[in-house]
Amino acid sequence: MNDMLNLLLCAVLSTFAAPHDEVQAFQLAGVEPIVAPSDFRLFVSDLQLGLDERDAADLLLDDYAASMRTVLSDLRAHQAADRDRLEAALSGKIRLDAHTIREIRIALLTIVADACQLADGHISEMIEWAVLLSPADASTISQATGRFERRVFLVGGNREGLVDITILAEEASKEELSAADSDTIDMTLGSYNKSIAAIARSDAVHVRDARIQDGIAALRSQNDARRSLQQDLAMQWIMRMELQDAAVSGIAKILDDEATAAWQARANQSLFPSVCGRLDADRAHRWAQANVSNTVSAVGQKCIDTSMPRLLSLRAEAMTLLREGRSLGVDLDHEAASLVEPAYELRMKYLRNSGERSVLEQEMLDCVLRPLTDGQRAAVRRLIMTGE
Repeated sequence: MNDMLNLLLCAVLSTFAAPHDEVQAFQLAGVEPIVAPSDFRLFVSDLQLGLDERDAADLLLDDYAASMRTVLSDLRAHQAADRDRLEAALSGKIRLDAHTIREIRIALLTIVADACQLADGHISEMIEWAVLLSPADASTISQATGRFERRVFLVGGNREGLVDITILAEEASKEELSAADSDTIDMTLGSYNKSIAAIARSDAVHVRDARIQDGIAALRSQNDARRSLQQDLAMQWIMRMELQDAAVSGIAKILDDEATAAWQARANQSLFPSVCGRLDADRAHRWAQANVSNTVSAVGQKCIDTSMPRLLSLRAEAMTLLREGRSLGVDLDHEAASLVEPAYELRMKYLRNSGERSVLEQEMLDCVLRPLTDGQRAAVRRLIMTGE
């Protein structure tokens, strides 16, 4: 999602959004968060509901599905007229002045904000009624609710570090954490789970709302408001990252050097996605391993091995710069970063770093593709374009 629409969509209930186009509809509309049925069923299990209570919980799921259908339908209806006017103006079919066009765009963002508020309310209602059904004690209910909110709100995929390290560890359990004792990992993450659960919902909602407010402030050329939002989010990011860093470090301490490096790379990819995204060269090489001779594949591996130390160094520098930027009250990846004058020199360093990384990553991809045939290169490019 871009800065206005790159929201924290988790998943959409299969009961009302099984078709892929409906999932995309929520994404494009910017309505979030959405509760996945798997997360709700885990919540029901954590609440220790019996068979009768589970039947009632299924009704809660159905009610939630129906409510979210209505949210999306109403959003589309409210947006339709404004979108039609805006598209007509941009295509030259009607003439609107700049002020009117700006107000239409602001209205479109405001409607999305209202829809997200409704989504928040439906989640609160779901939690409230599910808790009332639970026979569990207060401590169990609190833990269950915290776990549920972590899974719903900490969905990653953005620059704000809204990641649940516990889920990250679960995903790594078959790879870099396979040799680690699960009980030790659980104990290591015990205090983290409580701390991150306490802020998961409020942090995610705050980030989402600030993103919409920034979009409106940009349309109104309210630079002071945009700077204030940057500083506010930076302070929140620093506090959240203290928890994330401690959790990642805690797990790293129980691993050997090789596993530690792999685990840290996984964490960096989730916490710093703009810097540590998956390499196209790596995708190309994996395709080559499966589809061409070992000799050609070995050439691709050499391309990656030769350039990887430099790329890792640039990535480490970029992450350091991003952290320094937050300490100055700015997200260096955000286009509004240029409005924060004390961070100007830092942003120039970051932009230079980004340019070097882009060039190096392209060179790595070109190197991997070079020994392939035209048809093979075309197949790899299709793979990269589809993001598979």
